Amino acid sequence: MRDALGRLSGFFTDHVFVDRRVDPSLRVTLDIDANSAADVIAAIASDNGLNSARFGTLIYLGPNGAADQLRAAGAARSQEIARLPADLRASVTSKQATTWPRLTEPRGLVTSIVEQRGWRLANAEIIPHDLWPAGSLPNAALNEQLSILLIGFDLTFALRPNDRSIELIALNSTVPSSLPRPAENAASTRTKPPAVKKGQKQVYTLRVKEKPVRAVLEALKTSLHWAIQIDEEAIRASGGSLDNRVSFFVENADRERLLEALLSPAGLDYQIEGEVVRIIPQRYANK
Repeated sequence: MRDALGRLSGFFTDHVFVDRRVDPSLRVTLDIDANSAADVIAAIASDNGLNSARFGTLIYLGPNGAADQLRAAGAARSQEIARLPADLRASVTSKQATTWPRLTEPRGLVTSIVEQRGWRLANAEIIPHDLWPAGSLPNAALNEQLSILLIGFDLTFALRPNDRSIELIALNSTVPSSLPRPAENAASTRTKPPAVKKGQKQVYTLRVKEKPVRAVLEALKTSLHWAIQIDEEAIRASGGSLDNRVSFFVENADRERLLEALLSPAGLDYQIEGEVVRIIPQRYANK
């Protein structure tokens, strides 16, 4: 894949962005007789169970279904940007090119792109640690650049114009409709979870379909204000991953049952220590 796309750049001027979840060592057949780079990438996607689409000035190649998510997220952000005051809107719609060297951390890259536009990234820490090969993005608006860089982590972003900040949020996270979401226009305000009477246990209804565990945890943390700590080192040592995708449905479930439904299919578990929920490898569980 890596070599084929390198050769492709000599025939077409289109910029191709490959999602971090696509194996760069994948063996592919490159048909240079195609009329455009988009045709070549579409053929590669079709032959390997992947997904491709043109997104702004880019051609995107990613996992099956990801291109539709990317387009939907980009369209939603465009609507939000259109409602900004003129001065703020200009800061995010102006086009800039971006390049980065080998072994760049995406967390730092996204932070830098946001700060170059005069905005602040509120929660860069939710981007998992990763190291990327050298790369670049052509002249593009902030929405296009952030959407394409974040899609591989199942993340998108929300604009907080009151304090000129950008908050990273889970992409299409499914959370109970009765649960509070972050306030759209408050600088740093969060709605409190519904009050629970003494002796009454809070229950939740939640449907999740093919979402990474990390993204669901972030959505629950944001909506419910749970104090979640993740033992990343122990999870890596056990061979586990928070990037594993899960599907489940719980109805009127307490916190423990919800956590089990989310974590067990991914080989993970939890410990509750006071108000803190610790995410751990399954074999270390001692609830």
